[in-house]
Amino acid sequence: MPVRDGLKEWGKVQKGLLEPLKNPEVEITEVDLPKSPIKEISSYVHVGMVAMLQVEEAMIAEEKGFDAVVLGCLDEPGVTEAKEVLGIPVIGEAESSMHYASLVGRKFSFVGGSPESKGILQDLAKKYGFFEKLASVRKINATPLDFASNKMGLIDKMLIEGRKAIKIDGADSIIGYGDIDCINILRTELGVPVISPVQSSVMMAESLVRLSMSHSKKAYPKPNNILKIKKLKFRYE
Repeated sequence: MPVRDGLKEWGKVQKGLLEPLKNPEVEITEVDLPKSPIKEISSYVHVGMVAMLQVEEAMIAEEKGFDAVVLGCLDEPGVTEAKEVLGIPVIGEAESSMHYASLVGRKFSFVGGSPESKGILQDLAKKYGFFEKLASVRKINATPLDFASNKMGLIDKMLIEGRKAIKIDGADSIIGYGDIDCINILRTELGVPVISPVQSSVMMAESLVRLSMSHSKKAYPKPNNILKIKKLKFRYE
């Protein structure tokens, strides 16, 4: 989780989303970024501020022997950079969500999250080759921390935007946001597949490990000064 106090703010939400995925053969360890200068991400500026802190934590995970790394946040700070540096699978929430959405439908919409990050998700859809399948990005007037605390009225707002995404924008699957209760209500009420970014990223990481696959080093070559990079410490005063 690429923010300060992520475990404290998002721990309950994460636990609920990961509970249905429990597998006795899989160990999931969650960490946040105590050195992060921010507690939520809603812009490219925020993404840039925490990207290399994410990469640093990912490198630590690889050194400790973890088989894969999921870098949290739909806006994907540090995902591409970590793919260059690491040899184990690195998964971002947006890319995994879009892959799953494309498997279960022809057009998908992102629903939820702060309005300021709408452009980031559109750019990521272009980056991963899914822009033609992107029906819309529908945000509501709420911050990430509003979702973390399950602020009153969020689910109703999510349902309103989800229905608009389906009826107006032509989406036949939804990439949702929020806790497991929100995701399950969206699944029941909207009548289309609703993908949780947290769940999809964890499942994609697990599948790549089981397939003994990682990202291509032809696509993501290691920097030639990788040893120096690993010795760097990124921090904010």
